[in-house]
Amino acid sequence: MIKEHYDAVKALLPSTVRVYPWTVPASPQYPYVVLWGDLGDESSGGPDGDSLKDVPDVLTLRIRATYVGATADSMLIVARNTRSALSRKQPAVDGWRTNPLRQSVLMDGQVDRDVTLTGGGNPVFAVDEFALVSHKL
Repeated sequence: MIKEHYDAVKALLPSTVRVYPWTVPASPQYPYVVLWGDLGDESSGGPDGDSLKDVPDVLTLRIRATYVGATADSMLIVARNTRSALSRKQPAVDGWRTNPLRQSVLMDGQVDRDVTLTGGGNPVFAVDEFALVSHKL
C-alpha cells in the first residue's frame, strides 16, 4: 500500500517534470525532482474505522521532493511546477480516501558542492515535504 501511494503522487506530476523516484542516475538530466520519503505511520480508528479492533486503516506519509537544477532558475522552475501539481491535490489510490497533500519547506535552496557539472559549476537544490494522510475505505 505504501508504493501505491507514492505512485499516485508521482502520477499527479505533468510529463514536463522529470521525476526520479528515490534515486538519481549517475548522469541525470537537469532539472529534475526526486520523490522519496518515509515508510509512513499506520494507525487504526480513522473516521470510518473501529479503534477497538486495532486494524490499521489510516496511513500517514511524509513524501519529500528534492528539486535540483543546473542553475537556480531551473531549480525554481521545477519547484514551481511540482508544487503546482501536488500542493492541496488528492492522489487517487484504489481502496483509499486521501486528504489533500500539504506542502512545507524542509530545506532552503543551496548549492551542492559535492557535485560538479560537466563544464564546471555546481547544481542547486531545495527540499519540500508533502504530508499525506490516507484512510482505508
